[in-house]
Amino acid sequence: MTVRRLIAAAPLACAVAAAPAQAAETYRFDIAQGTLEAALLSLATQARVSIDLGDPALAKIKVPALRGRFTVSEALTRLLRGTPYTFAMTRGNVVRLVRRPAPPVSRPDPRPRPQLRPEPAAADIIVTASKQPVQLGAYPGAIEIAQINEQDSLRFGSSGSAVLLRELPNLVSTNLGSGRNKIFVRGIADSSFNGQSQAVVSQYFGESRLTYSAPDPDLALYDVRRVEVIEGPQGTLYGAGSLGGVIRIEPNAPEPGVMQASAVAALNVTSAKIGGEGAFVTNIPFGSDTALRLVGYKFVRPGYIDDLERGLSDINRTTVTGLRGALRFQPNAAWTIDVGGLAQDTASRDGQYTDGPRPERLVRRSALAQPFDNDYRLAHASARGDLGFAQIVSAFSFTHHEIGSVFDATPPGGMPTAFAEATRVSLLTHETRLSSANGAAVNWVAGFAFMRNVDRVIRRLGPPGALEELSSTRSQTLDAALFGEATVPLWRTISVTGGGRLSWVRQVDEFTVPVGEAEFEPGRNQFRFLPTAALSWRPNRAVIAYLRYQDGFRPGAQQLTGNAQQASVTRFRPDEIHTAEVGARFGLSPGARLSGGASLSVSRWNRVQADLVTQGGFPYVANLGSAYVRYASAYLAWKPSRDVVVEASGFLAASHLDRAAAGFETARERDLPNISDSGWRLTTRVAPRIGGVRLTLDGTIGYVGTSYLGIGAPFDLPQGDYLDTALGARAEFGGWGLSVDVENLTDSRANRFSYGNPFSVARGDQRTPLRPRTVRIGIDATF
Repeated sequence: MTVRRLIAAAPLACAVAAAPAQAAETYRFDIAQGTLEAALLSLATQARVSIDLGDPALAKIKVPALRGRFTVSEALTRLLRGTPYTFAMTRGNVVRLVRRPAPPVSRPDPRPRPQLRPEPAAADIIVTASKQPVQLGAYPGAIEIAQINEQDSLRFGSSGSAVLLRELPNLVSTNLGSGRNKIFVRGIADSSFNGQSQAVVSQYFGESRLTYSAPDPDLALYDVRRVEVIEGPQGTLYGAGSLGGVIRIEPNAPEPGVMQASAVAALNVTSAKIGGEGAFVTNIPFGSDTALRLVGYKFVRPGYIDDLERGLSDINRTTVTGLRGALRFQPNAAWTIDVGGLAQDTASRDGQYTDGPRPERLVRRSALAQPFDNDYRLAHASARGDLGFAQIVSAFSFTHHEIGSVFDATPPGGMPTAFAEATRVSLLTHETRLSSANGAAVNWVAGFAFMRNVDRVIRRLGPPGALEELSSTRSQTLDAALFGEATVPLWRTISVTGGGRLSWVRQVDEFTVPVGEAEFEPGRNQFRFLPTAALSWRPNRAVIAYLRYQDGFRPGAQQLTGNAQQASVTRFRPDEIHTAEVGARFGLSPGARLSGGASLSVSRWNRVQADLVTQGGFPYVANLGSAYVRYASAYLAWKPSRDVVVEASGFLAASHLDRAAAGFETARERDLPNISDSGWRLTTRVAPRIGGVRLTLDGTIGYVGTSYLGIGAPFDLPQGDYLDTALGARAEFGGWGLSVDVENLTDSRANRFSYGNPFSVARGDQRTPLRPRTVRIGIDATF
């Protein structure tokens, strides 16, 4: 894998040394507006040259952004325009700054220069999920960042969330299938089953929230520059539903002034079954201030499971089709306006589980097909500007999400019976916030947020083609909040962070079946205050240690159970989580050969709310009780040379339900579901240049420890305890690339997930095996 995992950075350096660069060679630069010192540091890192930054006046001069493909000389000329400096290139690609004999008369270029974003150096990374201009090395909390360069986004884009789960062990998920999984962070997992409860992880695409009460849409990662995972809870900045943390996907933005296109085509082979993929990316400029960026793709994952009862082969074939577009308008250097949208359709012909006494066989028996569809739509608009004293961001988004599932509910020896669930979700969000200007002594953010989520779920049961409605529910949640957070230096090496969020939440539920004598509230209101506090210590620029406390919650729900003839309603109190963590990172300076970090967190989770299924297979919601979750993770990266990187990471998790709710007494002291007790990963990447060819070799091996599907019989089924392996190579020559990747090298049949069909899971023989050994051969091009 060449997706780079970063958890450490440093903001300052007096010189950056790297490999020699040819004078005529062009680079794709992405340099943010700010001080000249920071801009030159970014340029030096991206172009692998050395620049003397010893003049303290460089930190006082402001320069605009620089984005585009230039030689080093062209980039320096543009960057230094309007400043008191020019430059001279010396031997060894060392840049010496020279003061001009007289003040310049030219003004800075008023428009940022666009570019195809390269993989930035660690020292330049801003934690966008913090909603403040906080550099990664100064962030007082646990965070992981997967940097994805242009070539890797084409190579791994079709893998979607799977590539993140492979690279970041702190992320785990269920494995019901693409577009229907739940993602968990830091051991905070409520249930292995899908339902109407709000997710425990908030997912974002740029400024747009992707989901509220729906599974991970598993968006393809084509033309995505990085993914941030900020561990939770993150209630202060993100509100309800961020108990485990926040996953933020950052796509490449349209680039005015640059015409560019890229494409990829690949062939996938799984157990001699053939699939494929195709994708394109194009950036179309309209003048010097406007650009349109388009991404389109389609890929097919071949099936590998046979149904013996129906006499069918490879039933779990999955097809994904998507289109994404974004338009950017930059009227001047201070303001940027973005509008866009995306659509992705995921269709699986059947479930991906097996059953039977022989787990090595990829077979099962079912009376009917169990297809799944996930159709996702997102529209978004945002404006951001520089007010001088602060940065402002105002963003709107609207999501329409339709999910359809069919399960085989045929009783033993009975007639074929289907259970169908149709979910329709609409999500409207808005946020306007102010944050501190770049380079300010105090980092702060304050804003207002509003969210409206409406989901309707219709469940039907009966013979295929003659289903009868069991229930229909409509739930609406309104959430309005004021929030703020600030980091203030107390002393030269110590800073304190504090903040809070005041939320008003209103929930309205509608039931379209009789509810008998059961009591229910058509509308409920609640106020919540979610604080955060942190203390960080930076004895030098290469080390940070921190203590942090955070809160999170999810609004309580009302659950309808039964059918149209006999139904009941139960109201649940909100669940809430309180987390304290301690952590440290080192090797934050640019060019550090050894870097790493570790964190330890303890969470108290009260009134854990979970989606469950009855032994008969029907879904319901319950409060399990209260639990403790203890989680420790560590990461180490070694870079012995410019072309070699070795990374290792791992975690230990322990959870137990110490106060079981009524009906779950037998689960007391049991582990929470779907969280492995341990996991680790070792990744190596070698990227030498041989003649005119850049060769990349990467391999990874990871261990996924044992977890359990549920917390009590008959659902306390073991899963996990396997090795995950992958090996790949890519050769780049000119604008072309040829890659070969192999997943599951040992062709293991290990069990990832002990669930596929709620109506027969209680038998205890369901397994979701690893996808058999899969070989991908791809070719990509950039124009």
